[in-house]
Amino acid sequence: MVIRRENTIRRRLADGGVALGGVVQTGSPEAVEMMGHAGYDFVLIDTEHGTIDLGMLVHMIRAADAVGLSSMVRVPDHTPSHILRVLDAGAAGILAPHLRSAAEAQALVRAVKFAPVGERGACPSTRATGHLTRDWAAFVREANRDTLVWGLIEDRDGVEAIDEIVAVDGLDGLMFGPFDLAQALGLPGAVTHMQVDALRERVRLAAQARGVQLISLSVWEPGGMTGAKARGARVVIEGSDRALLSAGFRRVCDELSAVFRSS
Repeated sequence: MVIRRENTIRRRLADGGVALGGVVQTGSPEAVEMMGHAGYDFVLIDTEHGTIDLGMLVHMIRAADAVGLSSMVRVPDHTPSHILRVLDAGAAGILAPHLRSAAEAQALVRAVKFAPVGERGACPSTRATGHLTRDWAAFVREANRDTLVWGLIEDRDGVEAIDEIVAVDGLDGLMFGPFDLAQALGLPGAVTHMQVDALRERVRLAAQARGVQLISLSVWEPGGMTGAKARGARVVIEGSDRALLSAGFRRVCDELSAVFRSS
């Protein structure tokens, strides 16, 4: 039996709904499975800031497949050879950091898409093709149609070039990175500062005008989830393994301390 992976993000959007995702930064297939059982639509596996090598990434993508999650991978940079290996492992798409120009966006699309659309290396014996079990021509058509290309706008250069960036054919989505931008503005950690919000709104309006999805990190948006919904977010990321585990451990430790260390 040939297994075909459905892109749950595209399906949610096509049905007029909202795609819900969370982040996994630790090398834990079990955390990916937990997200699927919890009801998420996709996982963003962070190989830029996370502790995940390619061998572990394959296991995490396999775990996502097993629980019906689409697996987006945040790659560490724009290197085409790394993007190729991530997609050959079966990822549904990539999120590239520090997207600063239309030329960089075009290069990302070329790295993700097969010829004649792009320049992705062709090999029929990868995990993505079911290890030689998929019809190659059909796989290429589906991959070029379904594989997602997302970029992070987290630099002033990216904001300044946003109108050119959103005009690039094949760019599916953008994420606004307030943490890096706040740092660059001399406002460390102030992700909802008025200066950062003004840049966020500029990116949102440009993406909306060209039909490019703006992926919402709702925890860092003004008004949180409610604010993101009011601004029309349809791809929303909320919750990460590190944040949830840290918060859970802190809560339990505080309860333990209140009982056993109180006078």
